[in-house]
Amino acid sequence: MSDQTNNGKNTNENQNGQGFDAVKEFCQKNILYIAGAVVVVLLLIILINVMGGKGDEKPQEGTEALLEETEAPEDYSQDAYPLINELINNYYKAYAKGNTKKIAKLADPVSDAEKSYISEFSKYVKKYKNISCYTKKGMDDSSYIVSVYMEIKFKDIKTTAPGLETFYVRTREDGSFYIDNLYGLFNSKMDEFEVDENVIAFIENFSQQEDVVALQTEIQQKYEAALASDEDLKTFIETTIPNDITVWASEQAAAAKKAEEEQLAAEEAAKKAAEEEAAKKAEEEKKAAELASAVTVYATDKVNVRAEASETAEVLGQLEPGTKTTRLEDKDGWSRIDYSNGTQGYVKSEYLSTEAPAATSEPEAEQPSASAGGALQEGAVITIQQSVNIRKSMGEDAEKIATAFAGEKVTVIMSYAEGWTKVTYGDKTGFIKTELLQ
Repeated sequence: MSDQTNNGKNTNENQNGQGFDAVKEFCQKNILYIAGAVVVVLLLIILINVMGGKGDEKPQEGTEALLEETEAPEDYSQDAYPLINELINNYYKAYAKGNTKKIAKLADPVSDAEKSYISEFSKYVKKYKNISCYTKKGMDDSSYIVSVYMEIKFKDIKTTAPGLETFYVRTREDGSFYIDNLYGLFNSKMDEFEVDENVIAFIENFSQQEDVVALQTEIQQKYEAALASDEDLKTFIETTIPNDITVWASEQAAAAKKAEEEQLAAEEAAKKAAEEEAAKKAEEEKKAAELASAVTVYATDKVNVRAEASETAEVLGQLEPGTKTTRLEDKDGWSRIDYSNGTQGYVKSEYLSTEAPAATSEPEAEQPSASAGGALQEGAVITIQQSVNIRKSMGEDAEKIATAFAGEKVTVIMSYAEGWTKVTYGDKTGFIKTELLQ
């Protein structure tokens, strides 16, 4: 519709077509980024032939058969359907204001590309005047084909531009009318929507009927007279609008390209996030499986926890004698353990045991115990009176790490109420029953 400014025949295309060469070339180069309908719109926007100038063309394939089967065409009924006139008038009022939300209620479908075009084109339009509807029945009792005469009053242009546009109008279930926009100028030649070829053929047949061609010719003559009478109107239609629409099309192309790039970036980011999430989930499942088959072990001595299975690897920390931990793997003399807060480390397997010690840790607040002969003082050097076993932890069943013989010395670290004293013996640290040191 207003996807054009006026109507006419192909003879005028030669006069106005040069203004569209740059636009057409631009569209062809940027077809991937401009909605397909825009290509048609830009070429039709000020060409006079609203109906495509088909009055003297041969019928399209399939139209001849339709003509043979169809009875003599009915005559136009001018402004005979008040509700249709109301629909069309509301449509043009919304179009002049660029009110695409309102248009979307009156016509369906309205693509994003067409909404953008309406917003742009409405900048030039002050209003549509002298609207008149020439109506015939459509393919069924609930549809109509309407040729709409209008005069476009452009802003700051004195003379109005006559135009003619065809709509296919349908009836909703509630009895209200709406424009089937699949068959409007903006969408009729596009592949974006699926159309009914029978309706296309019906409209093509309609455009070649004698009274329709006569109306086209009449509006064409009015249009030519308007341009001849007003040089400002002629310049506006043939130069100003094509130039401005070329800029708009360029902006649309850039915006579409940017949107495509952003969409690709978003998809790539989503893909990466999904891959990372999958990897994280797989790692968690792996750890869960390891923990399910893990073995509880205890440190038999104070031992380093390393970042790798090597005595030269970084030391992450230490396990105290009796410390409980989880072994995930035992390989080549090293145990991989769940060290702390999910951090894994490596400990020499010889310092781990699956048997729990009698006491797994030293009491934190124990005071040295006293004996009949008095408390064993920290730092006291004791001479062994008889051979005694030195064990890794408190308990007669704890692992023996050494034997101290009579006459050898040990140094007291601390005595405990449990009847054991922690001592150093040479380069070893262990426990001896307190009574054997008195």
